[in-house]
Amino acid sequence: MNRSVVGRVDGRRPRFLKVLATAAALTVATLGALPADVSAQAFSDVRGDAWYAEAVYALADEGVVFPDGEGAFSPDDLITRGELAAYLDRILGLRGSTALPFTDVTRFDWYAGAVAALYEAGITSGTSPTTYSPEMPVSRQQAVTFVMRSLAYSCAQEPRPEVDLTLPDDQVELWLRGFRDRTLIMPGHAAFVANAYRWGIVQGASDGWFYPALTLTRAQMAAMLYRAFLQPLQAGSVYPVELPAVATYPTQTKGSEGALVSFLEARLSSLRYPCGDVDGVYDERTRDAVMAFEKVEGLPRDGTAGPQVWQRVFSAQTPAPRLLLGGDRVEVDLRRQVLFMIKAGEVAEIVHVSTGKLGTPTGHGNVWLKQRGWVECSVGWMYFPSYFWPRIAIHGSSSVPPWPASHGCVRTPVWIAEHLYDQIIDDMSVDVYY
Repeated sequence: MNRSVVGRVDGRRPRFLKVLATAAALTVATLGALPADVSAQAFSDVRGDAWYAEAVYALADEGVVFPDGEGAFSPDDLITRGELAAYLDRILGLRGSTALPFTDVTRFDWYAGAVAALYEAGITSGTSPTTYSPEMPVSRQQAVTFVMRSLAYSCAQEPRPEVDLTLPDDQVELWLRGFRDRTLIMPGHAAFVANAYRWGIVQGASDGWFYPALTLTRAQMAAMLYRAFLQPLQAGSVYPVELPAVATYPTQTKGSEGALVSFLEARLSSLRYPCGDVDGVYDERTRDAVMAFEKVEGLPRDGTAGPQVWQRVFSAQTPAPRLLLGGDRVEVDLRRQVLFMIKAGEVAEIVHVSTGKLGTPTGHGNVWLKQRGWVECSVGWMYFPSYFWPRIAIHGSSSVPPWPASHGCVRTPVWIAEHLYDQIIDDMSVDVYY
């Protein structure tokens, strides 16, 4: 197999949200200009005793991954569809393609040749007939499908008699029965996940979870590529012990920690619900982001990630502004009790708020007064208020229930108040509506 350095790299991909290494990390080095020779020791953030170190070093020696401009591998960064295409293009030796099968991948994109080559080889398809969504993070189940198709392609080009990837339909469920969340694996990915588990290319968590919708990190992807292409393959002969199947993920609430919380935070952040750092800790910031999500999606407003939140969060989209006015501005939706921070005409952040118990005036206003820190007024204390009408301000408060409770102002959680204050500039438009 030709694993030489191939593909084009015209620039670096944008950095994405980070997840805990313990929450399932994986991807590969940020792609800059390809050096002729890379020492595995060039990665400044890969310790020799890290669980993914051997895989990263081996892939670097094969010319598949490279350090970024700062010499880092960034093991906890999320991997995108465009990035994954580049790694598979290199490890298969496809050497790219000049075709442009998708409207959202142009010849100026560093991953363009890899995406086209994988498409021509039948390894990947688009997210629609005309789009590829190259900047979209890859889930575990999607990555497995990409890798198993690539492995089948590799075996077809250079036959390996010891590797028979055929898996009868009646064995798929048998190989998946060790995953509690096997019913959450999408039908189109189930056979690939079962076969990958059978060949030891993927592993579940020690407690029997696969987390098919969790987004993949650099470290995880490195491990998967290493097992599939750089290690001897041996099919398992014993089916896993069957575990009880679940229809949804366990409820996560304030105080919860771990992989599911990391995924939830990363997903909410990508949907423009700020929750602080993606750190795998369900604190008040995560709760407030969940609360805003529940409000927008019309779910019970309890700030808890229960079955309804899990069902909706996988398919949800960032809402569009109500008013098509463009520019930077603020919208306050009194019915849903959320604030939309709008940048260049698009929703940049969605924040849980509480407005006037007896009503907040609707209509169009402009910011005319801003005050820093805690400020006392006739009805109490406000944190970093931005007034857009006389006596009506957007401000932080220690009390932000999921229902209207203020004297007329727009209350936000204290932890995000200063951040919003810095974005809400003098004379900025604020539109309030039901």
